[in-house]
Amino acid sequence: MVGLVSSYRHDRELVDFNLAKSEAAKLHEAIEKKQLDHDDVVWILTTRNFFQLRATFVCYKQSYEVAIDQAINNSGNGDFGSILREVILCIVFPEKHFAETKDEDSLTRAIVTRAEIDMTKIKGEYFKMNNTNLDDVVTRDASGVYKSFLMALIGAKN
Repeated sequence: MVGLVSSYRHDRELVDFNLAKSEAAKLHEAIEKKQLDHDDVVWILTTRNFFQLRATFVCYKQSYEVAIDQAINNSGNGDFGSILREVILCIVFPEKHFAETKDEDSLTRAIVTRAEIDMTKIKGEYFKMNNTNLDDVVTRDASGVYKSFLMALIGAKN
């Protein structure tokens, strides 16, 4: 799991669809054999950029008629499978992951790190999940300069 968060990934949006199809097949084989810790799986997930990984996950669904996270869940791959499933969901839907935060430290971290990336999507997902606006939570829970800082990052109108 350390490799998933610490490896270097190219930011370029280039996607090789032949590679995506090939790697979807490798992932499928590993899931079927319940070998998620196989070298190929680790290599794919730790070296490919997020655009390439998303393309691979799309190819997986097209080829095997099930989303990769669901295939992992259905195969009963234990704790490692559960963690891997969460990692995949975070890659595919980062806004949902960051919208799930509840405690103040996690919420602040999500706001600061995602402000210029996908804050609008996070705010939408936060509302769907919590039936309240992120702006209202920050207004209620923060104060002073800290509140102004967070409100500016989320693009709230004071």
